[in-house]
Amino acid sequence: MEAPEKTYEIVKTMPTEQVNEVLDFVEFLKQKTQSIVIPPANKIPQGTLTGLRGIATTTSTPLSDEEIGEDYTNYLQQKYQ
Repeated sequence: MEAPEKTYEIVKTMPTEQVNEVLDFVEFLKQKTQSIVIPPANKIPQGTLTGLRGIATTTSTPLSDEEIGEDYTNYLQQKYQ
């Protein structure tokens, strides 16, 4: 027996008050899943952690403290223009 049929069989035996609670819960679950918005992979909303993209790029040689400071300054200037 599939889940919808099994659920229906169980609900048929319940008092009306409990059936109404089940209905409320099912409607809540349906509304909850409809309200979830998943952005397309190529369209990431502003303000997510991906806004830090590029700050942690890797290089073959370690950067000096001065180079790290310059990179970070450039990053902040680009971010807040």
